[in-house]
Amino acid sequence: MADIYLRHFSGDEVKISKEQASLVLRFFFPDQSVSPNETDEDTAFAQALLLEAIDKSNDEGYIEILFRQLYGKVPTDFSFIKDVAKEFCKRALKNWFNHATGKDLENPEIYENVRAQIRRNFRSVWTIRVQTGELIY
Repeated sequence: MADIYLRHFSGDEVKISKEQASLVLRFFFPDQSVSPNETDEDTAFAQALLLEAIDKSNDEGYIEILFRQLYGKVPTDFSFIKDVAKEFCKRALKNWFNHATGKDLENPEIYENVRAQIRRNFRSVWTIRVQTGELIY
């Protein structure tokens, strides 16, 4: 998977709630402290993680379909935030996505390998945020 770049959202571009952001942050960082009282900047960060995960998963979709057909089902626990992802995709501007298109966004998926890569890339960002209050990405 190529380097992951997170989009920075302005306040009026944020389409998820703080409660939804908490779910997204727990999905990516289950061993880190997350509360539903995160800042607007934290909510934008969570939305950026979600956008990137859906887009990268869609990009890998064709490879994953072949894998399932040839080797069986790929385990994942996306159900934790599936409703959040669907709601976000309904509200998001389609031009935010590089790979996902209208039909792809009706039933978004996040593959475990994408989630793991995003977690690796941004774990230190969230750890520093929890410890210092600074969110820099």
